[in-house]
Amino acid sequence: MVTTLACSLLLQVAYFVSVLFLIWRSGCACRAGRSRAFRELQGSWISPDRR
Repeated sequence: MVTTLACSLLLQVAYFVSVLFLIWRSGCACRAGRSRAFRELQGSWISPDRR
């Protein structure tokens, strides 16, 4: 009984940590995409004679 409870608790903690990791990772990817898009937008504002 105690072993079953410990295993179920361990599985729930592992699931929770993996979901947090995936959320954190998707946030990093989103920010990286935004910064790249921002740099591309900045480049489009530069006048053609400066390129």
